Amino acid sequence: MTDAPSATRPIVPPASAPNVLIEGFVTGMIGAGIVAAWFLFLDVVQYQALYTPSLLGTVLFKGGEAAAGHTVIDPGMVAAYTIVHHAAFIGVGVVASFLVTEIERIPPLGIALVFFFIFFEVAFHVYMVAIGQPLLGSIAFWGVAVANLLAAAGMAAWLWYRHPRLLTHFNRIWDE
Repeated sequence: MTDAPSATRPIVPPASAPNVLIEGFVTGMIGAGIVAAWFLFLDVVQYQALYTPSLLGTVLFKGGEAAAGHTVIDPGMVAAYTIVHHAAFIGVGVVASFLVTEIERIPPLGIALVFFFIFFEVAFHVYMVAIGQPLLGSIAFWGVAVANLLAAAGMAAWLWYRHPRLLTHFNRIWDE
């Protein structure tokens, strides 16, 4: 394996920070929006609209004790949790955008993207088992799993749309 460019391996310039940030912002907003829509749907079907973000905001900002017997929707907690939720997804979107962009230059980073996804999923499920299960009940595990898979699919579809040759870069991992 050589580092010299060849006809089959063109030189790809590094990604510009503004492009990665904008793409990451959009990617994160797609993921956050999908998760929010999924839980809004579940809340309307099982509890009342905005129950989950109100409950999670109460737990996050006031503690688990304040959430015991939580039945009232607090618009302030919904807004605060929504900001944190979107900020977290935007952070994940920026990292994913950076990794996808860099895969064009360094294909083995595709493995880092896969590990990033696995780490994020496992960490969030550990958090949900530790914190969320007692509060959200039976919806916690399967609801979060479905939400995260839908969000990951939406984010991946956007990134694939933005980087249509992504799969060919993954294939190059095995060739090099």
